[in-house]
Amino acid sequence: MGKLLNGINGPFSGKVGTVVGTTWRGIPVIRSKPTPRKSGFSPLELQQQAKFSLMNKFLRPLNALLNETFKPVAVQMTGFNKAFSYNVKNAITGLHPQLAVDYPMVLLGRGDLPNAALPSAASSLEGRLDFKWTDNSGKGKALASDKAFVAAYNEELNKWKYSLDAAARNAGSCALDTTEFKGKAVHTYIGFISADGKDVTDSLYTGLVNL
Repeated sequence: MGKLLNGINGPFSGKVGTVVGTTWRGIPVIRSKPTPRKSGFSPLELQQQAKFSLMNKFLRPLNALLNETFKPVAVQMTGFNKAFSYNVKNAITGLHPQLAVDYPMVLLGRGDLPNAALPSAASSLEGRLDFKWTDNSGKGKALASDKAFVAAYNEELNKWKYSLDAAARNAGSCALDTTEFKGKAVHTYIGFISADGKDVTDSLYTGLVNL
C-alpha cells in the first residue's frame, strides 16, 4: 500500500486498472486490486473471523468509554481499536465454534496510572452495584482528583452499563444504577482516569455480582 500525497491530478478513489484508490485515516492511498479467492477459508481464518465477531459484539457498546480509557496507548488508531486488538488477543478462550469471552482477562482501560487499592464490587440493594476501594492518592502519579470509571456486563442480555466519571479517587466508593439488570448477574470492572484524561490505569475485574 502506497501513499498518494500529490498525484498529477490529485487523489483518486475506486479501481483504475490493477490498482485501487481509497483513503486510510484521512490519507489518500493506493493498493493492488485484491485477487479473487479460489478456495474456502482455512480453520485458522475461521477462528480469527469468529474471534473478531465475538469481541466486536461484546465491546461495541463501549465505544465511547474505550476511546477515552485506551487513548493514552493508542498510536495512529482509536482507543476502541486498541482495546479491540488487545482483547481479541488476550480475552477469548476456546476454539471455533466454541469460543467465549474470558471475562477476568478483559481490559477496559490501559495505562500506567496506579489503580486504587483493594477494589471490590457488591450489591447491597437490588438493582444497584456498589464499588469500594482504598484511596491511595499520592502513590506514583495517583491523585485524589482521578476519576473512577466502572462497568457492568450482563451476559444473558448482552448489555453493558457504565460510567466514565463515577467518583473521585479519594471518595473511596461509588454506586452504579443497574436497575435493568435487577435479579441478574453481572461481570464488573473498575479503573481510574486522570482529570485531564492523559493518564489511565489498567482496569481491574471485580468479579461476578448478583444484583
